[in-house]
Amino acid sequence: MKKGKIFFLVSLLVLTSMLLSACLQPASTGEVTPQDDGELQTILDAVAQQTPSGSDDGTGGNPSVMDSLSATQTAQADIPTPEPPVVDTPTPTPEPTKPVADVNKTVPEKYTLREGEFPWCIARRFNLNAVVLLNFNGLSGSQYKVGQVLAIPDNPGTFDGERMLASHPTTYTVSANETFYSIACKFGDVWPEEIAAQNGMEVEDALTAGTTIEIP
Repeated sequence: MKKGKIFFLVSLLVLTSMLLSACLQPASTGEVTPQDDGELQTILDAVAQQTPSGSDDGTGGNPSVMDSLSATQTAQADIPTPEPPVVDTPTPTPEPTKPVADVNKTVPEKYTLREGEFPWCIARRFNLNAVVLLNFNGLSGSQYKVGQVLAIPDNPGTFDGERMLASHPTTYTVSANETFYSIACKFGDVWPEEIAAQNGMEVEDALTAGTTIEIP
C-alpha cells in the first residue's frame, strides 16, 4: 500500500477514535473534557493536505512516472520487427561433360572376331550392310566362331536398320567375363577402342566384374 493511503487512513482512524472517545465518556466521571479545537484543526489540516493516490497502476499517480512508461511503450512499439535473414542457396555447378575419346575409326580390310563378337555386331560397328558382309565371307547368320577373320568388302553399302542397340552416352556396370569388345556389341554403333579410351584404359585391358565404366 502506498504511503499516502497509509497516512490518510491513520489520520482518519485517529480522528474517529478521538470523536468516539469524546462521545463515550462515562457519566460517572463528571464533566467531559472538550477536545482542544486547535488539535482537531491540526489533524483535519493534515488530512486535507494529503494527495489522493491515483489508480493502482504501480505509479502512485505520479505524472512523471506515467510519462516515462508511456514514452518507453511508444519507443518499444517503434522498434521494427527484424526480418529473417535471406540465405542464398548456391547454385550447383554442373560437372563438365567429359569429351568423347578421339580414336582412329578407320574400317580395316580384315577383322578378327573376339569373344562376345559376331558378324552382325561388326556390321553395325563399321556401318556395313550385314547381308553383303556375310555373303562376301560365305557365312550364314550363325556360321561364325571366335578368332574367325572377316574380310571387309569394298563398297558394301550401309547397315540396313538401327545401328544403336542401347542409348548412350551412359554408364555401364561390367558383368563377369565381359570385355570392351563384347560391351561394344551390346551398344551396336560404339567402337571398343572408344569405350576403353573414355575410361583411360587400353582396349585389351581386363575388366573387373562390378566396375562401372563410361560409354561415350
